[in-house]
Amino acid sequence: MNKFLNIFKILIGVLAAVLFVRIMIENDELIKDSAELQSSLISPDLYLSYIVLGIAIVTTVVFTIIGVAKGNIKKTLISVGLFVLVIAVSYFGFAGDYGTGFNISDTETLSENGAKWIGAGLYTFYILALAAVGSMFVSTIKKATTN
Repeated sequence: MNKFLNIFKILIGVLAAVLFVRIMIENDELIKDSAELQSSLISPDLYLSYIVLGIAIVTTVVFTIIGVAKGNIKKTLISVGLFVLVIAVSYFGFAGDYGTGFNISDTETLSENGAKWIGAGLYTFYILALAAVGSMFVSTIKKATTN
């Protein structure tokens, strides 16, 4: 299996390099002007990227489920529950009312709910970053006092 994975990674790398070289060989102005040339050069790169991204997502989900099944499910569920709680507190507690939305471009407007989710995401990041820094600080203090 390991030999197969190594060969697969090498093939994907060689294919990506060939597609990259095809783009680099062409004249920039020709690529900008010709939609047909753009699709013939760029589309294969995009499809390869989608395939690699799909493989990465599937393997991540599969190995995560396998790890959860083998490990302590109670701890995992507590961690997921705490993460959902942080998101809920960020959304309902901290993310404010942003009015009618924001103009993204001349034709698109971000909805009020979309703006609130962006705020909630920022507050979630701040809370989790603070928790990470705090846990590192506590761990350092514990190590310093036990020695």
